[in-house]
Amino acid sequence: MMSSLSLAVSTTSEKAPDKIYSVKRGQVKKPVTGESIMITKIVGTAADQVVTSREVQIVNLLEKGLASDKNLVLIALDDPRFNVEVGQVLLEIVVQTDSNLFEFDQVSDQEFKDAVDTIQKNMAQSKEWKNLQVTNSELERFLKRKLVAKRFIRVKSDSMKGFITDSEAKDYFDKNRLKFGQVPFVQFKENIKTFLSQQQLEERLKAWFEIIKKKYKVKNYTNES
Repeated sequence: MMSSLSLAVSTTSEKAPDKIYSVKRGQVKKPVTGESIMITKIVGTAADQVVTSREVQIVNLLEKGLASDKNLVLIALDDPRFNVEVGQVLLEIVVQTDSNLFEFDQVSDQEFKDAVDTIQKNMAQSKEWKNLQVTNSELERFLKRKLVAKRFIRVKSDSMKGFITDSEAKDYFDKNRLKFGQVPFVQFKENIKTFLSQQQLEERLKAWFEIIKKKYKVKNYTNES
């Protein structure tokens, strides 16, 4: 249904301690000689939470780590994909926030441990991950948020699934007759019903996403650049 970053600026000295600077929108922090600097700026807000470019990078790598994606690279802030990743983080925030309004099971200790083990295994050799200097509290907060959001979306998806009738499938078949050639409707009926059901679900999920993004005042500042 539903689905990248150059934030680190390094200088010649590898022994100097890393620093993280928080800068306002549109500002760039210049590197200081002898230091390795992580530049971060505010890229969005949702549900009274501020999202930084560094957080987006962390969450993006978490997603890749969970999926055992070998392409563990950061996404440049001027890459169009970065805007998409900002939107993904904002969506996770509002989905998790909305889940708190229901009697929804949070992530179990075992589920979280399994996810952490997967992340640690897949990120062990990632220089990009190490440069982000993710703290234990950040790992717990971002990872649990992602896991809760994924689960709640699955729950909502199950509740939104509709039933496509034979007549609805036949109507689609008749309106798109050229796509099917001379093959009779009966041979396409089940495939059409599956397609229309998935399409309907995606539309309902999209509508729900728009409702909760408005409800929790989502602002993606990368859309303004």
